[in-house]
Amino acid sequence: MSDAVAADRKATRDEVLSHAAAIRALAADLDLTAPRLRDDGALVIHTTEPGYRTANRLSAAASQVVGTYVHVITDDVPGAAHVQEL
Repeated sequence: MSDAVAADRKATRDEVLSHAAAIRALAADLDLTAPRLRDDGALVIHTTEPGYRTANRLSAAASQVVGTYVHVITDDVPGAAHVQEL
């Protein structure tokens, strides 16, 4: 998959879960620990880096693995509640 964008179909929770090990490895490569998963398939990360650069990097890499757009947000927004560990 090349250049997934937010307008593409978003990966489901089950699609993301089926690639959990690979996504955790991608997160570790970006110095992220314990990415979490929302019911709608969005990944939630914690980063000390300002902005969404790290989230965008993980989204791009995870989208390549899953084969469709993987939405990634940081845990400092209201939509980050109600998550489970990936």
